[in-house]
Amino acid sequence: MAVSAAYPVESIDNAARILLMLVDKPSLRVADVSAELGVARSTAHRMLTTLQARDLLRQDAQTKSYGPGPALARLGIAVMGAVSLRDEARLLLEKLVEETSETAHLLVLEGTETVFVEGVESRQVIRAGLRTGQRGPAHASAAGKALLAELPREELRRRYPGARLRGGTERAVSTRRALEAELEKVRETGYATNMEESEWDLCAVAAPVRNRQGVACGALSVSGPARRADAKLALLSGAVVAAATELGARLG
Repeated sequence: MAVSAAYPVESIDNAARILLMLVDKPSLRVADVSAELGVARSTAHRMLTTLQARDLLRQDAQTKSYGPGPALARLGIAVMGAVSLRDEARLLLEKLVEETSETAHLLVLEGTETVFVEGVESRQVIRAGLRTGQRGPAHASAAGKALLAELPREELRRRYPGARLRGGTERAVSTRRALEAELEKVRETGYATNMEESEWDLCAVAAPVRNRQGVACGALSVSGPARRADAKLALLSGAVVAAATELGARLG
């Protein structure tokens, strides 16, 4: 049962009301928020952009309306029980390993880094190892690029304000312009690759996991030794896209 706050903080209350509006509306306009909260449009716009800066909302580049952001999706998953997500993902990770004979991981995006959340290791003698709990530069990883491609251009540039990028091997993109060009290819193909960009002799393929609202809350990745993985890129990409789509459907 909801209780009334004895000393409510207006700014926090307004932010909560904006997020709760998404229960009934899949997207919000500045005018909607202005009318609901009884504030000026300029104030409503500042509130929305503040929530967007924290990834709680994301703005559609064409309609300029706001919808649920990746952080809000992760929060929802946490509330419903992150264990269930990992359990669902693990079943598909095991399936990916069976289909591809390579190591599979579930990753999420935090700022400009990817975090390995869960994984199942290949049974091959020479294989990519488990990296659960580890972090790495998003622009130099398949999962990172798959998730960065989901961000609006404005948000991408907020995360990468400088022209130069650091991290990864010499094969990783080193400028924001090059990253933006590569992300366009990711959007066209539906998957991203890492061709020895995070470390030498390692290749990976990844696809975003989108829930039924279309919000990416993670990515599935398969990785293995460069020569072997590169030779079966079509198999890996097809398998990881199918698994990511299935996991997204299970999230509801």
